[in-house]
Amino acid sequence: MPRTQIGNIGMYYEVHGSGEPVVLIHGLSMDSSTWFNQVSALSQKYQVIVFDNRGVGQTDAPHETYSTEMMANDVAALLKFLNVDNAHILGFSMGGMIAQTLTLKYPELVKSLLLTATAAQFPARAKHLVQIWLRMLNENVSLETSVRDSFLWVYTNEFFEHDETVTASVNLALNHPHPLSPQGFAGQVAALMQHDTRSGINQISVPTLVLIGRDEIFIPLEFSEELAAKIPKAELVILERGGHNCWMEFPEQFNQAVMQFLEGVTSM
Repeated sequence: MPRTQIGNIGMYYEVHGSGEPVVLIHGLSMDSSTWFNQVSALSQKYQVIVFDNRGVGQTDAPHETYSTEMMANDVAALLKFLNVDNAHILGFSMGGMIAQTLTLKYPELVKSLLLTATAAQFPARAKHLVQIWLRMLNENVSLETSVRDSFLWVYTNEFFEHDETVTASVNLALNHPHPLSPQGFAGQVAALMQHDTRSGINQISVPTLVLIGRDEIFIPLEFSEELAAKIPKAELVILERGGHNCWMEFPEQFNQAVMQFLEGVTSM
């Protein structure tokens, strides 16, 4: 299993394919395994780098308060270790916040930016929601109940029309080989609480795609609109299908939008 020491953590990572590097940064409580549909598609043309953020998966989960700056530093150190001078950076939800911070702090590392279902500041309702999820974890509410509750916020009505799909997704979460730790989740929640790049995103100068599903309710459309309005070279694309986890529920649609953007910026 590929791991390297990044600061005070051992970080798990994978590299797939060859070509211009594309880095995928996942969201709250997720790990790199969730990108399987994107890795299989993008690695046919690009070198795809995925990893587990601090706090989840096979990366260490130190008992401390995390921040998106700390996690952006982790990404920068990983790229240095991999001898990647710059890359296309795709971040989903919390990963999009890390990606914004990385771009502002290490602009030389970022060739283009793709921000999916994310914000410059985490919405107030979402802050309350993730704190409830943290309480559920600390109070030993059953994992199945927690997973089913979270699905209500990230998938569309279409997802829930098929009981077998819901059950399969729940079972996948319940049988994950690297379960979420309370300290790791608490650290990531803390990072979401304090993230705020609203005053800085107008300094982002790379081509940027802001991508959101039409049925998003967790981080509503207005937050993507703010990103697209304030980032000088940003384009807003609203996918016809999908909520917060549009990239998981409708991967072909999502991957097509990502590939189209990447083809445009790599041909410049």
